[in-house]
Parts: sequence; C-alpha cells; structure tokens
Amino acid sequence: MHSRTRLFPFALAARGAAALMVVSALSACTTAPAPDLPSAGATLNQTQPSGPSRWELVRWQQADGTLRDIPHGDNGQPVIFEFNGGIDAAQGTVSGTSGCNRFTGGYGKTDTGIRFDRIAGTRMACPLPRMELESALLKAMQSPFVTVGTQPSAGSTGRQIIWKTADADLLQFVEREGVGQRGARVEAASGVEKIVYIDSQRVECSGAGKMTCYRWRESPDAPWQLWYGPIEGLDFEPGVAYKLRVREYQVPNPPADASSIRWQLLNVESRTRAK
Repeated sequence: MHSRTRLFPFALAARGAAALMVVSALSACTTAPAPDLPSAGATLNQTQPSGPSRWELVRWQQADGTLRDIPHGDNGQPVIFEFNGGIDAAQGTVSGTSGCNRFTGGYGKTDTGIRFDRIAGTRMACPLPRMELESALLKAMQSPFVTVGTQPSAGSTGRQIIWKTADADLLQFVEREGVGQRGARVEAASGVEKIVYIDSQRVECSGAGKMTCYRWRESPDAPWQLWYGPIEGLDFEPGVAYKLRVREYQVPNPPADASSIRWQLLNVESRTRAK
C-alpha cells in the first residue's frame, strides 16, 4: 500500500524552559508499580550532554495496573522516539515509529515533563494489535506527559524515563544504541568513510540472542553480508533500500556482547523503494 502523510490534531501546552521535574516516588502515581521500574532520581541531563538520542517504549502500564502489549513490526522494529536535540533539550524535533507507521513532529519541555507538537505520520495498514497500540499512543501524545521517574545509565543498562499520560497510564522508555547514545560519540576526523548498500528488509540473525540485522554490501553486485549493530543516525524505513555514506570507526573496549566496529551515518546518497 502506498503511504501518504497525515496530520494528527494536537493540543499545545504552554511552553516552559524549566528542567524536567520528577516526583519523589513512583508509587504516588499508580497503585500497582512494578519492582523493576526506575525510581525518581537525577535529571537525565546530568548523565549525558545535549545531542540526538534514541528511546524505545518497553513497558506500558495502564491506569488500572494492567499491562498493554507492545507488538513489534514485521522486521522486529520497536516503538522508537528519536529526539534530535536530546531528551533534555528545551525544544526540538522528534521522529520514529509509533507501532505501525513512521512519525515526525516537535517536542519541548514543560514545567513537569514534555509535550509533543504537530505530529505527522505515514498512513499504512498493519495488523490490528499494532494499529491499536499506535492509535492509543498518538492519542496520548496529544496531551503533555508528566515525568514521574528517571534512572541514569548504570553499567549496561541505558538511561530510563517514565512518563504519565493524561489518562494516568505509565510509559517506560529506555535509551537504545544508535544516535547520540552515551559513549558513542567520536571525533569528526576519526574513522574511515565508506559507501555501503543496505537491503530494504532486515533479517533474523543470532548474536547475544535472537535479533534482526541489516543486510549490506560494498557494491550493487557484491554478495550480501550481515551487519549486527546499529547504523547511527539512520531512520530505517522497511521496504526502502539505501545507499549510504558512513564513517566506520573502532570502539575501544566494547562490551562483551557488542561489536568493536561502529557505523555513523554521514549522508543518505539514495533511497529506492523496493518493488
């Protein structure tokens, strides 16, 4: 099905420049908190400077304490929010996947959390569970979120944040590898530039566990290879093949389950929708 852009009506909150405010205990927001949820703590900008960051929705607890399923896409795509100026920026643009479709819009701080403005997205049909999740998420984004818990990164655990929606649901996001992840920055002059061709679909592969990988090659007639890591800065759209200019660089002392080589997107040279 061909995609076209739609605009979702948006309620705008008053613009605020104050830092995100967290409450003293998550239990004040719900009668059935899970023990593994992060508690209120330091504001996130104490652990990472400004810059792009990528966050995944990992848990959705409804107001009555029940959990909503968060289905992934056909190629394992999670629900992702990418903040161009970082999650602690006063304002910026946000894009990502909302369960079925890709979206883009604006975001900004409020006195108690975050708001989203002028969200627009593609309009493609997906299986019902993904469509239902997307509808609920886009509806929730029409009102500001209140920050009720944060957790700076610790060891291999990424930074986490919990937002409370206007309907009193709790949305838990975890920072993921990719654009702007803490520790992923490199100097502009380091690494080697190269052209890579990325297939239009990701495939199942085995790494530290079951996962999906990019298929890539160095020229249009070369054999496909698997790329197990992220491509930092790429907003991958399934069904679209890419020719990319990337910077390949070595990561000193990588975690045991991570690659010692990273790719950082420099430019999308071309996009070709698969037939």
